[in-house]
Amino acid sequence: MLDVDTTGVGVLTRQRLGMQQLSPHGLSETWALGFCGDIHWQLLAATLGQEEFGFRTADGRPIYAAFCATRIELPRSRDLLGAELDIRSRLASLGGACIGSRHEFRQGGQVIGSLLMLSTFVTHDETGSNRRIVRAMPERDCMLPEAGVELKELDARARSVLRTLRGQRVDEGVRLTPSPSLDFNAVGLLYFVSFTRLAESVSNSVDRVRAREIIYLGNLDQGETVKVLQNGTEALVAREDGKIIAHVTVAREAQCHSLALEERTEAPGTQIQPEERR
Repeated sequence: MLDVDTTGVGVLTRQRLGMQQLSPHGLSETWALGFCGDIHWQLLAATLGQEEFGFRTADGRPIYAAFCATRIELPRSRDLLGAELDIRSRLASLGGACIGSRHEFRQGGQVIGSLLMLSTFVTHDETGSNRRIVRAMPERDCMLPEAGVELKELDARARSVLRTLRGQRVDEGVRLTPSPSLDFNAVGLLYFVSFTRLAESVSNSVDRVRAREIIYLGNLDQGETVKVLQNGTEALVAREDGKIIAHVTVAREAQCHSLALEERTEAPGTQIQPEERR
């Protein structure tokens, strides 16, 4: 059941951990993202007074809750197969159409991870292309308490990355073509979890991911190729034309000096060239 307090609308979810929910290092990052993404959408629907996920504008146009940023932290955990996981989720407002959620993972009374998520409502323009996604407002207002410090800080970092990367492009990188049947969601957008898979596919690292933060800046159409450019602990995901659609920062267990992601005010610039003026 949903409950409400001063920190937002929330829900407690219990999940038995099996192969789908786990990786060799503990809780599966991609499962946690996808599962909590659904919780985020369910809480949004409940806040808007509806049971279905089909959000609409006042004039009836379909809109979607698209993620702007996620930050997941996964301390090392063992012997989780068959264990029961508690997920405590809270929804709060960051102003306008921006909604945040915080998810805390507990097992046996101990915190074994956390996830922050920011979303906004978007829709396709008249072209229907995923390259032409525009912001929109739902027909009803989301009446939510103000977000806490962690979500506000993530929102500030996301805005900083957006400003820094505006007008820049990626000319090089590993080329990958997302699968239409595996990487795109029900409304045809590149699924936000797929950005994690794309970034990890070029990392060539066996070290456990302790934390990952992704700022989502765009999308692409089915059949298109992306370029993933890695530079140390950071990576950029771009369309074939060089347009950057995601900025990824990761901290791995072997990086003893950086077990927690540092707040950044600029993105990697040594391998990114400014877009030519036309």
